[in-house]
Amino acid sequence: MDNEKDKDDNNNPKLNNRSSGKKERSLLKTLTIMIIAIAVVVAASSLIEQLLEHRYRPYLRIGVVSIIGYFVINSLANIFYKLSYDSLKKNAEIIRILIRIIGAIIVISIIISYLSQDPIIATSIGTITAIVIGFASQNILGNLISGLYFAITRPFRIGDKVTVFGNTGIIFDIGLLYSKLRTDDGDIILAPNTSMVSTTIIIRNS
Repeated sequence: MDNEKDKDDNNNPKLNNRSSGKKERSLLKTLTIMIIAIAVVVAASSLIEQLLEHRYRPYLRIGVVSIIGYFVINSLANIFYKLSYDSLKKNAEIIRILIRIIGAIIVISIIISYLSQDPIIATSIGTITAIVIGFASQNILGNLISGLYFAITRPFRIGDKVTVFGNTGIIFDIGLLYSKLRTDDGDIILAPNTSMVSTTIIIRNS
């Protein structure tokens, strides 16, 4: 009976239209909030920029790019998640993660381009970047690359129950640096992506 009812609901054009209408309103609301937030930030930055000295203006623009980038990335990630969830289900979360990763890379690139306009700062960026890459390539960059690897190859997915490092939990997030698992007790385990690549992971059937 329940299966027949579910089939009737899926074939009911009124219910489908109602669900589609709710999704469209939700997406429109997200876009409206994003546009309003961008307009407010741009207007406020324009007023503040007139009061600042020329040498401080690049830093204001960096702040504006960071704030706008945050709103745009999260809004687009949520929009694509909602659009793709019905057809892709669990893979929709992977799409949202990829959008956030790509968006973060774009924002960082824009910030570096602003900073590189000052020769002194550009030299400092080059020196600091070399130091950071030298010391953090095995950790931060390694975790970042591993996160991209998980997002592309998908050895495990959001919602899978896995055992890693002697801990069993359900994966609910694959981030830039860490994969997050929730145990049956409700505890959250942060597993570095680099370690997840190099260790044995048991994917449970239930």
